Amino acid sequence: MAAPAQISQDELEELREAFAKIDVDSHGHIGTDELNDLFKAANLPLPGYRVREIIQDLTKTGDLHDGKVTFNEFANVVHGLKSTEVAKTFKKAINKKEGIYAVAGTSEQSSSGTQHSYSEEEKVAFVNDDTIVTWVNDTLTQAGKGTISGFKDGSIATSMPVLDLIDAIQPGSIRYDLIKVEDLTEEEKLNNAKYAISMARKIGARVYALPEDLVEVKPKMVMTVFACLMARGMKRV
Repeated sequence: MAAPAQISQDELEELREAFAKIDVDSHGHIGTDELNDLFKAANLPLPGYRVREIIQDLTKTGDLHDGKVTFNEFANVVHGLKSTEVAKTFKKAINKKEGIYAVAGTSEQSSSGTQHSYSEEEKVAFVNDDTIVTWVNDTLTQAGKGTISGFKDGSIATSMPVLDLIDAIQPGSIRYDLIKVEDLTEEEKLNNAKYAISMARKIGARVYALPEDLVEVKPKMVMTVFACLMARGMKRV
């Protein structure tokens, strides 16, 4: 099975990097028991039951080879999970229920018919990049703050978009008198980033990125920061 043509070259390279982290012996495949770690390495954490369902599906379709998953098979699974239609369906199906979002439709039940609920972090894992950027910009605009063009936006190096989003989610939480805004040195950018990561965690966002990821504007890691803040922000709804 070939990797899906719809996945961009940049995303394919990111997936290869994640795959290589798990396939440490460079065999070109991983065991099904390592699939959960692989999804985490690819910044796509999934509930355990969902990983088991994927393994069952791969087994039924004959895409497993002696219980091993190849890179192309993994890429196809990721493409299916992050497709635009899945993201739209998932987004429309969100209903708040005691701090957890129950999911309606096909995502609601496992193959065994068991109903599941997703935490905000699990839910955001299914949402595509454009949806996250749209949510971030809508939230920033509503708070009267500047927006971003995407996860490669140069302003992210200053951490201001992240700090503004935190303040939009929890008004008054950011002390802007502690932040250097213009003509920043590399050290000042790093200080802003450290403050941003610290405050994101303080308001309850499960951010695992490093300050350097913001300063260097690493798109994939920047995406995880905004995704975690989106998960935190949606708890206000």
